[in-house]
This record gives sequence, structure tokens and C-alpha cells, in this order.
Amino acid sequence: MVKLYLLLGVALLATTVSTLTYGHVPWNEVWEGALLRLQGQSTAWNPLLDERLPRLIVLLCTGASLAVAGAVMQSLFYNPLASPSVLGISCGGGLLVTLVFIMEGHLYYPYSVPIAAFSGSLLTLLLVYTLSKRNGVVQITTLILTGIAISTLLLAIHGVIMYALRDRWQLVQTLTEWEAGSTTDRSWKHVHMQLPLTLVGLYGCWFYRKEIDILALGEEDAMNLGVEVPKVRWRLFLCIALLTGGALAAVGIIAFFGLVLPHVIRRIIGPNNAQLIPFTLFAGSLTLTLMDLFLRVSEFHALSIGNISSIIGGVFFLILLYGFRKQTLFMEA
Repeated sequence: MVKLYLLLGVALLATTVSTLTYGHVPWNEVWEGALLRLQGQSTAWNPLLDERLPRLIVLLCTGASLAVAGAVMQSLFYNPLASPSVLGISCGGGLLVTLVFIMEGHLYYPYSVPIAAFSGSLLTLLLVYTLSKRNGVVQITTLILTGIAISTLLLAIHGVIMYALRDRWQLVQTLTEWEAGSTTDRSWKHVHMQLPLTLVGLYGCWFYRKEIDILALGEEDAMNLGVEVPKVRWRLFLCIALLTGGALAAVGIIAFFGLVLPHVIRRIIGPNNAQLIPFTLFAGSLTLTLMDLFLRVSEFHALSIGNISSIIGGVFFLILLYGFRKQTLFMEA
């Protein structure tokens, strides 16, 4: 386990340094300009301070947020298919953010974007959870089907809105880039929108790591062991909404990222959240930063991080769903 953490740390450090140093502007010029800015001798735009550093912070926060949110949801719902995108949480937050863009709230009130993303994510999560309950118990198979149904409905509403606004080409272009999960042109404004939500959400998930493990035993056993199940669950719902909302506000929709990575890591290091949460946090940051660095180095502008994540995650989701279906049929037989 120590070797895994060491390898992960070295890889993350190398990727971080590469993200900060790679670019078309020579590093000597970048570093000299940064020093002049820090010494107060210049106010000129600098690639390191004004582009690469905020971009890196956004990538680290987004990767950690989506990965940890997925890991906590899979533990909380006892389901390897649970994630912000599968349960429609990203679609709910995305729909409210779309409305903010339409009303041009992002231009005059930038913080309306993270507020809308958080509110939409939380409301959607509560709706899916409520509709999945039967006799006070959440049905595992119903949970996924409900999430897919809610996602389909929200996407349909979003499609209607986009079609009605097809003549506003500049708005459509902005929304298209945001929905694709683009990481270009990230600034300190995006850091300010995301970082507080990410820090609070990650702290909350880490704080309740022991309770999440106990909840895996079942609600009745958890209550017998002294866990205040309703309070812990709602607070974790808030943390999941904060993490998802922060990622939506800063980057956009990155589908299936919170499904694939936590599932793979759980298979490697086990279900203990004291190890799972930090490992998933750093692995999520590393993976998203690597994806962004690959796109920058290859200069392949036809795809974004969100596109790549959707393709890989969609195939992975089908594989998981097929295996889950075979297991269900075997248990019924």
C-alpha cells in the first residue's frame, strides 16, 4: 500500500510540474514574467500565474471532487453503478446552470453559477433517492433505473431549451463548450467558484468515513452501533452535491468520471473508506490532469476531457451493467 501511495504521489507531482511548465511560450520568459509580477514590478499577463496555475487547481479539484463523490455514493447506496452522472445529479445541476447562462447571470453574478449547480445537484439527488424508496427502503435496481429516467427527462427539457434558443449562436456556443467539459480558458474566477465547495465537500466525506463503512452493514445495524443514519445520510448528500456542483461550475459536465475510477480503485485497495477516499482523491486529480495534459501536448482540439470521459465511461458502464445483470439472474436462479 505504501508503494502505491508513493507511486501515485510521484506521478501526480510529475504531472503537476508538466502542466505548469508546458506551453508555447518559452519557460524562461514565463518565469521571469512571474517573478516580476510577484515582486510588484509588472502588471502584464503571465501564462503561469493567469492561465496554467488556475487551470491546474481547477483540474485537481474537479478530479478529486468527482472521484470522491462517486466513491461515497457507491458506498452509501451499496451499488457499484452509482455515480453523479448515472443518477442524473450532473444533469440536474447542469439544467439550472443552463438557465443561469440564458439569463446572463454568469456575466453579472458569477457566483450564481456554483449556487445553481449545487442546488440542482442536491434537488436531483433527493428526488432520485425519494422515488427509489419502497416501504422506507431504497431498492438498488430501482435506484439506477430512476436515475436514468430522471436523466432522460432532464436531458429532454434541456434539448427543448437549446432548440428554442438556436438563433442565439453565441450562447449556444458557450453552452456547448461548457457541456463538453472543456478546461480551456480557466481563470481565478473559476477557482474562486469551485475551491470552497470542493474543500467543504471533501472534508465532510472524510469526516464521516467511519460512518460510511458502518452504513455498509445496513441501516438497522448502523443504528444499533450508534450511527445517526438520517443525519449522516443527509450531510453526505450535501457533500456530494457540493462536490458535483463545484465541478459543474468550474469545468462543466464530465460524465462517468465518478463511476469508472472509484470502481477500479475499490477493486484494488478494498472498501475501507479511510484508505479509499484519500487514494481516490489523488487518483482522480492525477487522471484528470493527465487527460488534460495529453490533449494539450497532442493539440487534438476535436475532443475535450468531457468527451473522452463519456466515451470511456459509457463503455465501462455497459460492461458493469452486463455483469450486474448476470449476477442478478444467477441469484434469482
